[in-house]
Amino acid sequence: GRARGERPDSLAALQAANEELRAKLTTIQIELQQEKTKVSRLERERSQEVRAERHRASLAISELKSKLHEEKQKELSVSREALLRQHEMELMRVIKIKDGEIQRLNGLLTLRETSTDKGRSSLVTDAEEVRRSWELERSRLQQELQEMRGAKRTAEEAAASAQQACQARAAELRSAHHQHQEELHRVRRDCEREVRRLMDEIKLKDRAVSVLDKALGLQAGHAHRLQLHTQAAERQIAALRDAQRVGQGHPSHAPSTSEERDVRRFQLKVAELSAVVRKLEDRNTLLSEERNELLKRLRETESQFLPLLDKNRRLSRKNEDLAFKLHRLGNKLRFVTQENMEMVTVGTFHLSLNDLDRTPSHGPHQEEAEMEFLRLQVVEQQNIIDDLTK
Repeated sequence: GRARGERPDSLAALQAANEELRAKLTTIQIELQQEKTKVSRLERERSQEVRAERHRASLAISELKSKLHEEKQKELSVSREALLRQHEMELMRVIKIKDGEIQRLNGLLTLRETSTDKGRSSLVTDAEEVRRSWELERSRLQQELQEMRGAKRTAEEAAASAQQACQARAAELRSAHHQHQEELHRVRRDCEREVRRLMDEIKLKDRAVSVLDKALGLQAGHAHRLQLHTQAAERQIAALRDAQRVGQGHPSHAPSTSEERDVRRFQLKVAELSAVVRKLEDRNTLLSEERNELLKRLRETESQFLPLLDKNRRLSRKNEDLAFKLHRLGNKLRFVTQENMEMVTVGTFHLSLNDLDRTPSHGPHQEEAEMEFLRLQVVEQQNIIDDLTK
């Protein structure tokens, strides 16, 4: 009697466990759908962030280009005005020196014409001394001019080498940028392939979970039907036993053999139903273990998917940094080349103002002007070299 009382309790507990497992399975399916929604939302947010960052970078690059161009134009205008003022001052100084020299020579000529032979000899001596000093000064200035020309050639060679180094660096950065682009595309393709594979696995596991859910529902219905059959059989057995006890109270009415056969048949049926219930419990345990294994593999798949997303974001940031450096170096190289051409144009303009190419350089003042021009060119080339080495 105690065993019969425990069976309905165990069946009710089994049914409650099945209901609880079904509720947990529904909750897990809802969480899985939420995780899928989160993954799609994260992908959309990542693409939006990448587009916004590229837009901001392009805006910043255009602003920097405009600011740098304006600063270079201002510096060129200031340097052009300074050179013009310096040239005007140099012309005024040369004119004053020539006027003084003419006045001195006129005075010497007047003294030579009005003086005696002694005065004439002293003037000749002074003229010889002046000529010798002028020859010495001329040789010294010619030597300095040669040194300045050599310094100019050295500065031009250094500027050319620096420009070649900048071009080589720009080419290296372009190749590195191209390599990083290829690596980024490869990683992106791998990530997309891995995402598709993971989504296929998730779909397969989702279908497996739905199949298990259907099987669990079918087995729960079958267990409920078996429980109803068992209860009906137990009620019949109890009725037969009551009939047997009534028959024992009245000995004249002995139980018939047909009733005994019915009792034995119902007992065998109850034993078979108990065996089926045990088999269903074992099957339910196996299904629960398989569902737990599928959930564990799903979590492992998600943990493998997150590092791929992090790696994709890191490579995207690195690619953007390299692109920004490449654009900045290319802009700097273009501005330096343009500045060098403008400096050469300004130097040609001042050379035409000084008439260094049109007048013969027989006087010390013209050679001094040429040396001053070469000194300015050396300073400008040195500034360009300093800018390139920075």
